[in-house]
Amino acid sequence: MILLLLMGIALPGMINAEQIHTTKVFIMPIEPSFFNWTSEYSRNQFSYHPSLLDAPDLPPWMYYMYSLRHRTGFLYGVPPKTQKDLMVEIIGLNKRNYETRRRIVHMNVVEKPDSAQHEVQIKIDNLNVEDMFDEKRLNQLLDVFRLQLWPESAADLYVTFLASAVQLGARLPLKPNEGEGVVLRLGSRAKFSAMLLELQEEVRPLWKLGSCRGFKRTSVERILRDSGFTLDWCTFRLVEQSMTESLPGGSLQHQTGSQQHDSVLLSTNYVRWDSVWIRPSRLDLPMRNYVSEFTLILFFPMVIMIMLAILLSTILCFHHEGISKRNEDTPDVLMVQYDAVHRATSTLRSLSSSRTGNDATLLKDSPRLSSRDRSTSAAVPGARPSPPPYAGPKLNARVDF
Repeated sequence: MILLLLMGIALPGMINAEQIHTTKVFIMPIEPSFFNWTSEYSRNQFSYHPSLLDAPDLPPWMYYMYSLRHRTGFLYGVPPKTQKDLMVEIIGLNKRNYETRRRIVHMNVVEKPDSAQHEVQIKIDNLNVEDMFDEKRLNQLLDVFRLQLWPESAADLYVTFLASAVQLGARLPLKPNEGEGVVLRLGSRAKFSAMLLELQEEVRPLWKLGSCRGFKRTSVERILRDSGFTLDWCTFRLVEQSMTESLPGGSLQHQTGSQQHDSVLLSTNYVRWDSVWIRPSRLDLPMRNYVSEFTLILFFPMVIMIMLAILLSTILCFHHEGISKRNEDTPDVLMVQYDAVHRATSTLRSLSSSRTGNDATLLKDSPRLSSRDRSTSAAVPGARPSPPPYAGPKLNARVDF
C-alpha cells in the first residue's frame, strides 16, 4: 500500500498523502471534487465529517469548519513537533440523494526547518477565521509586516497559529454583522524591528485591560486600517523563543495536543505571556463527586431542624414544669377561697343575665297599658302596681272652727 501511495496510485477510498509541517498552520480545503462529485451539483448540498481513522473525532490540535461564504469545508491546525504521521477519514454526504463517499488522507508530519524564534501575536476584531482561508487576504496581512512593520522577516515570515477569538474564550459581538475576531501569530527567525518594540511599549499599559475592542488608537493604526485590519491592541504581544520555553509546560512549540493551542491566552479574553493559563485536557480534569454534594445539601438543613426541635422541646418542657411548680406552691386554703369566689361570681353573673332576659321578653311581649287598665296591671306578675285612687275635698262637708 505504501508503495502504491508513493507511486501516486490512489486506491478506492484513499487519496495521496498530504505533507504538513510542524509549527506552521496548514489549511486543507474539502470540496465536492475531493470526492469526485461533478460540478453540476450545487456546492451547498454537500456536508463533510472528518475524524481520525477508527476514532470519533479529530486530534486536539486540528479543527474543521464549513464556510458558507466559500461553500467549502476547511481542515486547519498546527501540528506539534512530537506529532507523528496520522490518517484522517473524511465522510462526504450528498444531501439531495443521501449518497455517501469516503476518503482517507495520509498526513505526513514533517519538522519545519528553521522554525520561528520570534513571534508577533495579534487579534483582528473585524475578521473571522474563514477570512484567513482566503489566500489573498492572508498574504495582504503578511505584506503589512514584511514591508512596513517587520522588514527583517521578509524572507521567512509565516503563520504559526490561527484560531477564532470566540473559540479561545472571547465574547460574541453585540451586532451579528460584526466579525467575531481571529487570533494569529506570525513567526520568523529574524529579530523584532525597532518599530515593533516601540509599539509594544506603547500598548503595554493596556495589557491589564484584557480587551479594548475599538478603544485605543496607536501610531501604526493607519497602516493596518488602510489594509482593512482592525486590531485589538490590548492583546498585542511580542513573543520570543526564550519566553515560551519559560512558560509552564515548556515551549509552546514543543507542547502537544490542546496545550499548544490553549496556552495562547485566555482567561477573560487574553492574559500576559508571563502568567499564561494552560487549560488542562478533559482526561486531566477531576471527576465530580455528586454523593458528597448531596450529603452536604441534606446534612446542614437536617442539623438545623434537629437543633430547632430540641430548642423548642426544651422551652415547652421548662414552661410546663414552671406551671406545675407554681400550682404545687400555692396553699390549699387559697385555692379553696379562689374556687368559692369564682363560683359565686359565676352564679351572680348567670342570675343577672337571666333576669335581664326575662324583663326584656316580658316588656316586648306585653302591650302598653293605658290609664284605664292600670287597675288590672297589678295582676300582671312583675308589673308596677297602680297608685291608690285620689280622694279630693268634699264640698258639702261641715267645717267647725
